[in-house]
Amino acid sequence: MTKSFKRLAACLLITIFLFGSLTLTSAEAAMKKPGNNRFVKWNDTSFSSCTVAWNRVPGASGYQIRCTWTDGSHNIGTGPYEYISAEYNGVRFSGLHYQHVYYMQVRALTVNSSGYATGFSPWSNIVFITPWPKNVSGSKGSGLTEKLRWNIIYGSNGYNVFLATNPNGKWYWSLSTSTKATATSATVRKYRGSNLKMYTNYYIRVVTRRKRNGVFCTVPAPGSSYYQGRFYYYYK
Repeated sequence: MTKSFKRLAACLLITIFLFGSLTLTSAEAAMKKPGNNRFVKWNDTSFSSCTVAWNRVPGASGYQIRCTWTDGSHNIGTGPYEYISAEYNGVRFSGLHYQHVYYMQVRALTVNSSGYATGFSPWSNIVFITPWPKNVSGSKGSGLTEKLRWNIIYGSNGYNVFLATNPNGKWYWSLSTSTKATATSATVRKYRGSNLKMYTNYYIRVVTRRKRNGVFCTVPAPGSSYYQGRFYYYYK
């Protein structure tokens, strides 16, 4: 996988020798951590690029970012951390693997006139970057049912299936799989609590779930009308 890290700004060129311990020091405790670290949007429909932002920290010289797969492997960027100037409070990640959930945090830092780091804030809240399955397929089941299958998203906690009869309209939850990443199939039987009907286009969204502090969190669709497939019955 080709990995790149595109910033919303130029890289802050500094030298840092404090990679070892993450123990909170008095200098770190004094600096406010970046608040409201949040997923902003997908930049494409291939789930390979997204934007993340956070609140600025007064007095910070820049920000240090870590973004990996949920198991801590596969750093995004050239090393375990990446840096951007305090002029900016967001990053654009590219080269993401569409089958993996990513774990991302940011912290503020101060730098002296010689370019050495003199202090760090605590790490921000966690953002999970959760791509949706790209490869969704379906086949007719018995009666008016649809058997769905999709690609696995490693690091996920299951999936939600949503349906709509108009991809530009409202989407309705249909079912949830188990909380395992490997639960990549389901049979759709209902739409808005009623049996599926003939001569109706049903559009599909399979949304990856990920738990944070015991609560499922998801990320928005890459476009309001985005869908991964549709099905239509003209015979029972």
